[in-house]
Amino acid sequence: MSGIRQLTSGARALLRCSHRRLLQGALLVACVAALAYGPSLDHGFIYDDYWTVVSNRHLDKPLPDLLRAAASGLSVEWKMPDATRPLMGLSLWWDRQLFGLSPAGYHLDSLALYALVSVLAFLLGFALFRSFAAALGTGLAFALMPLHSEVVSAVNYREDLLASAGMFAGAALCFWPAARPGQWRPYGVAALWFLALASKESALVAPLCVAALALLRRPPRWWRQGMLALAAAVVALLWINWRFGLSALGEQIPRADYSSWVERLLRSVRFELRSLWESLLPLRTRPEYDPLPEASWLWALAVVPLLGLCLGAWRRANWRRANWRRAAGLLGLALAAPVLTSPLFAPTNEIADRYWFTGSLAAALAVGWLLHELARRHAAAALAALLGLGALGVPSCWSATSVWASETSLWTFAALTAPASPRAWTSLSRAHRMADQPELAERTIQRALALKPDYVPGQVAHALNLCWEGDRSSAQRVLAAVEPRSDLHRDALNVASRCAYLPTDAAAIQCAKRAVPKGMVLGDREQLRALSERALAR
Repeated sequence: MSGIRQLTSGARALLRCSHRRLLQGALLVACVAALAYGPSLDHGFIYDDYWTVVSNRHLDKPLPDLLRAAASGLSVEWKMPDATRPLMGLSLWWDRQLFGLSPAGYHLDSLALYALVSVLAFLLGFALFRSFAAALGTGLAFALMPLHSEVVSAVNYREDLLASAGMFAGAALCFWPAARPGQWRPYGVAALWFLALASKESALVAPLCVAALALLRRPPRWWRQGMLALAAAVVALLWINWRFGLSALGEQIPRADYSSWVERLLRSVRFELRSLWESLLPLRTRPEYDPLPEASWLWALAVVPLLGLCLGAWRRANWRRANWRRAAGLLGLALAAPVLTSPLFAPTNEIADRYWFTGSLAAALAVGWLLHELARRHAAAALAALLGLGALGVPSCWSATSVWASETSLWTFAALTAPASPRAWTSLSRAHRMADQPELAERTIQRALALKPDYVPGQVAHALNLCWEGDRSSAQRVLAAVEPRSDLHRDALNVASRCAYLPTDAAAIQCAKRAVPKGMVLGDREQLRALSERALAR
């Protein structure tokens, strides 16, 4: 019995809070985040990295020129990747100066940003719950989510890390305990929101997220002075004016087409309900998803109980109902965070893991809340739960990030888990072309075109496959039927056309081989063949 008492008292001492303990907790969370996704340092460029990083010649320009171009909209006219996200461009420019085209340096930067975002989640957990146990549970749970592998492993999606860093830091500053909050705090929150908006447009939902968090912790009195709302309104107006000005010059973000607004609204409802599941249970990674069918009217009925819970919890001011308010706040955060990536705003991909990166904070806060309640009753059990979280979370994250190690691992996994996705089969066909496996390249591209005959990237990939084999006439017939729908489609079509209309088959073959993006890491050819055969056999 004495041993159990000593263990319990020791656990309570570890979970007791102080400024020094907060610093130690932040360092622990940062180290765990780096450990969980450290294997990404060995990866090459992947996915859209070839377009936004490797082939982005604008990153070699002087920094003052890039900043002036971002402010004036000239970067949009240049068709610079991420022209509407200047902080993302600045981050990549800095990496280009430091690391050239060495992928390890870029991944190191992304990993450091992920550790920072996890630390900010830890600090936000403390600001909301005023408990070191809750803060540690929040930070570690966020750091150990397999869902985050896409954002950490693909350099192109660093924009989500930057935007979330600004949002988390601003929210922590909103709720941070202080006997005398300084007059600078509203301006600090507004400045952090501005940085988040300069990283990605989805940060526009930050006020909604803060409103949801206000159900977990009552807003401090200084909110009522109005300076926070005024500063946020000024930032919003300045950003919206600049962003809509860029849209007039040309919109880089591809959009999906829907038959009607009713279909778009129903798909948005389905997306929001799915967001609850993915944000509150972020335990798997999927680089690609099957296309979704049209949404039925039944999805609209499922929203009614959720709205009733949130409104009812907001009206219950009695502190004894605090648990209900907290539950409603977590649900509200999971719903609000991904709203700008919903079909309401028509992104070309209806669902993707990165859409729920910020919303997964709700799951981390739920873990922190439960750990706080457990620590109040049994500190040793709370400490054991933290150790168990690390023991299970680190291997899960290693497994999740291994999917992004090469073209082979990424697209064989995508074809196996999303067999109805034409993009997965098209990208897998490109990998077979790189591996000099023409039979499998043809079988996989035929699978993609069978799923969607007018899929432009699939048609272009088919033409390049034919050029690789020296069949220029067939490649020309394929390209004649292509109807590009965006600048990216037109650029890809131009590359394939240059190869198909060369005077000799030998020239076409060499051209198709040069059309492979620079820096692409293929991976194990035999594994590619075996896993692809397995996917095709399904």
